[in-house]
Amino acid sequence: MIQLTPIDQTVAGQELIQIGIDKGIDKGELIGNIRTTQRFLKRRMTPKKKLIGKSPDELKVILKKLESELKI
Repeated sequence: MIQLTPIDQTVAGQELIQIGIDKGIDKGELIGNIRTTQRFLKRRMTPKKKLIGKSPDELKVILKKLESELKI
């Protein structure tokens, strides 16, 4: 009988999982920065669910626009 190794116990599987974790962390940081900047600007905060559905590039555009409104 053939036994398959669970993907999370393979080197390739562990690398893929780590890539997913890293991308999730990056996206979470962008969302946190967007919401913090909105709070700082006294704006209505975009719901997390709406932001989660956006790509990292879309989130970067939103954050850049918000940051441009800060007079630093």
